[in-house]
Amino acid sequence: MQEEILRRYLTSRKTKESTIDEYVICVRKIDDFLLSEKNSLGIDESYLKDIQAFLKQWKTDKKEKQVFLYALKSYGLATDNRNMIANVNRLLGKSPWLDRFEETLDEFVGEELQRKIIEAGGPIKQSASTAKKAVWTKCMMDCLEANVDEKTCKKILTNNLHFKSPKSPSFKKLKRMYEKTGNIDGVLKHLHEKWKKIIGGKYGYDSPEYKYVEADPTIEAGKREGNIVYVSKIPYQIKEFLEAKDDKTKRYHYCHCGWVRESLKKSDKERVSPTFCNCSGGWHKVPFEGIFEQTLEVDLVKSVLKDDSVCTFAIHLPKEARAQRR
Repeated sequence: MQEEILRRYLTSRKTKESTIDEYVICVRKIDDFLLSEKNSLGIDESYLKDIQAFLKQWKTDKKEKQVFLYALKSYGLATDNRNMIANVNRLLGKSPWLDRFEETLDEFVGEELQRKIIEAGGPIKQSASTAKKAVWTKCMMDCLEANVDEKTCKKILTNNLHFKSPKSPSFKKLKRMYEKTGNIDGVLKHLHEKWKKIIGGKYGYDSPEYKYVEADPTIEAGKREGNIVYVSKIPYQIKEFLEAKDDKTKRYHYCHCGWVRESLKKSDKERVSPTFCNCSGGWHKVPFEGIFEQTLEVDLVKSVLKDDSVCTFAIHLPKEARAQRR
């Protein structure tokens, strides 16, 4: 067990001394159990089944189990043990998005406040219903915005929480296209044509769905104005969105996010804060970060959580992208 590394990590996260001691004791118990009972190499070489065996042997209650798992996750983060982090998240029932969100929170606000924000809505699992997720997200966002300034909230939520890789083959293709032509407008046109083809192939080229996408080049592609590219999401259920008779129903069918969508059915007071939609901004800027090989700023312009009819984001391109060869 690498106790000093764990202590330094938690101290750097401004964790309370009492919590540091508690986490060290938890990890030490697991390490001792594995060394003595399982004849293993200890915590640093543990597997999922080893952690499960410890929890079963100690017969921990739900709250105590959570403390043990959070302590173990902190140890995994401190020692950069990705397998351990993944195993703990599996036992916590966490989604990859929630795992990434927790890590980002920890980076920006520290261990103590991260726990407070994550636990504001009670325990949550990836398998939870969308209704329960929306309630949890509402509580989480209320706590986040009450304790963290607006600028930091935005940084946290736009930090590529879906962990989309800017080096994926499809984004590398866009980068090569841009490098060949020096024209970001050509890349945006390519993306628009791609989505027209997808929708036309699915619904028909004479369909209302195709005409809706054809008429708006910002949908999943982008329209450049100076060094800003405006991107809008495609409706999640485009057919139902276009057929909806009222704005509230339209907004519900537009939204992609399983963590907030159900709150669109509720009153303004019960709705998730639109600040949460910065997360989608983080999703949409990644392809452009791959093209320009740098972190870009993105602003939330419109959101269905603000009673807008669409969700639109402004992605700020670097200065060198302003003048394009035509």
